[in-house]
Amino acid sequence: MPMSRLAAEFTISDVGLKKTCQRHRIPTPPRGYWAKLEAGQKPKQAIFVEVKDARLNQIEIGANAVALPEPVREVIAARRAERKLERLWPPKLDPVAFEPVTAPHPAVHETIKALRRCKPTEAAVEAIGDGLCGVSVGRKSIERAAFVLDAMARALSDRGRQLEPSGPAMQVVDGPDKVIIVLKERSRTVDHVPTLEELAADARRDEQRQRHYRNPMRWPLPPFGRAYPSKDTLWLGELVLQIEGYSEGVRRTWADGRSQRLEGLIPSIVDGIEVLLAARKARREDSEERERRWAELQRRRDLARARQEREKARTEFFEHLVELRRSADGLREALAVVA
Repeated sequence: MPMSRLAAEFTISDVGLKKTCQRHRIPTPPRGYWAKLEAGQKPKQAIFVEVKDARLNQIEIGANAVALPEPVREVIAARRAERKLERLWPPKLDPVAFEPVTAPHPAVHETIKALRRCKPTEAAVEAIGDGLCGVSVGRKSIERAAFVLDAMARALSDRGRQLEPSGPAMQVVDGPDKVIIVLKERSRTVDHVPTLEELAADARRDEQRQRHYRNPMRWPLPPFGRAYPSKDTLWLGELVLQIEGYSEGVRRTWADGRSQRLEGLIPSIVDGIEVLLAARKARREDSEERERRWAELQRRRDLARARQEREKARTEFFEHLVELRRSADGLREALAVVA
């Protein structure tokens, strides 16, 4: 069976399967082997040798997926089937293009309004607070962030989910379970390169400081430190959407890359939210079941302890009666001797 078909059964890539085989010293067919076989040729077959290392006789592939709860695997399988159908019959849609949002979804309307209030002199903006989604991006990425927020809110609405702003972040709630989502732009801190104006201002500050030291009664003390910052924050233009908290072994981070943009990952993000909700629901139910069993075991232990205490008290009572009977018999024998 070709590596690509075999890898699909294990839900991994053919490259990952080939690396696994190489790591475990399993020979793989050379390039063109299956094409030659279909053409009726007899290509040279790889020789399998016996492995002396017993640890290599058993190989686990896709162990993370197998360890997921059954409801989570069902959601993943359903979404994978939908994606497969989409590949077979792709909808006639234009490629995802960035366009300014004119009518934002109600769930993100206030957040987009807060982002667009960024002044031209500001390098970045934060939409954090009551009724906002907790977004931090550079000024040049505001409209991209607005597009992602609006598209994600509408995609979740189509799935029957509601994106809710929570102040420092945003969340999707399903009963007692929820996922907290953060949208931000990657940044890097670099050394500040002062301009000629900043160097001149710093020199004037040094001169004012020297005048103050010579005559503190006449000249005020200027502020300490440089007249310019020592570090600058460089906004990289790369958007990152991350789900906070434990991941349950499923994906929880989506970001711009060399061959992808966050705008085109909205379906994958929504699928990931549903999978993570299912995972957290399964974990919560499993935890509740363990707590219920522990409470039942504790109740039985308490009953057994109470029963042991009652038996101990009953035994002590009968031993006390026996001791009283012995004392009475001794008194009667003594009285009989005296009489």
